[in-house]
Amino acid sequence: MYYLKKKNSDKNLSLQKCLASRKDCSGKGTHLEINIIKEICKTTHNADTSKSIFIVLPDTHDYKGGVYIYNKNGLSFLSDEVKTNYTMELYPELMAEEPVPLKELIRVGLTWQYFSLKIDSIGLGVSQRAKAPKKINQIINKYTNQNHILLYSVVARERNYDLLQEDSSVPLKINLEKDIYLLETPLCYRNRAIYENKYEGIPLETAIFEKIKKKNLELITLDDLSQLLWACQGETDHSSHGNRDNLEKNGYGRVHASGCAGYAVYPIIIVKKPSNLPKGAYFYNPIGFSGLNRWIQVDKKINYDHYLQKYYDGDLKSEIEKEFNINTSYYLILLCVDRKKPCAGLMQKIINTKYWAEIEAGMALAGLQLQANALGFSWKKKIISDPNHIKYRNLFQLDLAEKSINATAKKLLNLPKNNKLTVKGNLSPIALFYLK
Repeated sequence: MYYLKKKNSDKNLSLQKCLASRKDCSGKGTHLEINIIKEICKTTHNADTSKSIFIVLPDTHDYKGGVYIYNKNGLSFLSDEVKTNYTMELYPELMAEEPVPLKELIRVGLTWQYFSLKIDSIGLGVSQRAKAPKKINQIINKYTNQNHILLYSVVARERNYDLLQEDSSVPLKINLEKDIYLLETPLCYRNRAIYENKYEGIPLETAIFEKIKKKNLELITLDDLSQLLWACQGETDHSSHGNRDNLEKNGYGRVHASGCAGYAVYPIIIVKKPSNLPKGAYFYNPIGFSGLNRWIQVDKKINYDHYLQKYYDGDLKSEIEKEFNINTSYYLILLCVDRKKPCAGLMQKIINTKYWAEIEAGMALAGLQLQANALGFSWKKKIISDPNHIKYRNLFQLDLAEKSINATAKKLLNLPKNNKLTVKGNLSPIALFYLK
């Protein structure tokens, strides 16, 4: 074990660089100084300052190992009956209810993503654990005299490696088909800035604490939408060509702290003119044309490989605004989940997958919120209270969305090893995100 000394440069690490380098890790634990522990808690707590978070720490000469609670009163010790061998464990507050309210599950995901990005900014990584922590749950309930239910935990660990790796294979040459709109390359990747350590971006804590001067919505562009979607559900660079199932071992992966590589979130974009896109409904394809290489060549220009594909030509935006009594800008982003395929590969068979999809939607929503803050836009979100109601199938034209997503998945060049884009069940609309 050793103490991680925080460098001055870490404090200004950008949100975008944290997103681009975020990776699940399986390294050993690392002792942190108590002031850094408190800073991590403060930043994580900002995901929802009305709730508490529970932290489990190891024994060090700087502080006593055990279970702590962090809220508006700061960090307080609860019990030394349970300790950890890792850097720290995080359990968001969650009251035992049946069923657990969707907005609370979303908050757990938000908290995990805030925690993950802050941990990344100090040079560590995270890993999620899908086993319900019964003993810690009992201790927390005993010392808080409340009925909490802790579903899963997220653990801070040493990173397996720190280098961001750029795809080296030759980019595919692509001719865009009708109704496919290639999105701009995320700013941190342009002109190789992130690889050459030239990209500054917006400091992570500036985005978390909303310190950016707000812009007029008339300034929003398709480039901004590209940034939002990438921060929500995009992929990062990697060095694994041929088998996406090994990305978490051999490369990077999603920009959010996915629970066991679930990738169950499907962003849908609703557009009504005036905007940079024709009116209609689109789904975001973060995997791109190949699912292997993050780069493609279109009209002799090399771009990051992610795009929008239209699946409906009509005007859905007006009906959605009427249904939810909201007034949105040019774009409305709907986050959907596929509960039938909450995790990938072997992990789906051996872990408790209950609530994974909803929590992942919260992680994706956190990316939207933080990137909107970084861009200087005011935003609102609306959690859909009854996502399984039949009326939403028609309101969002989800049957057409599923058909279009599955048809696209069949065109992926590495289809036998890639089912990440395919919808197995019915899409459930979870949250609406829009600028105001």
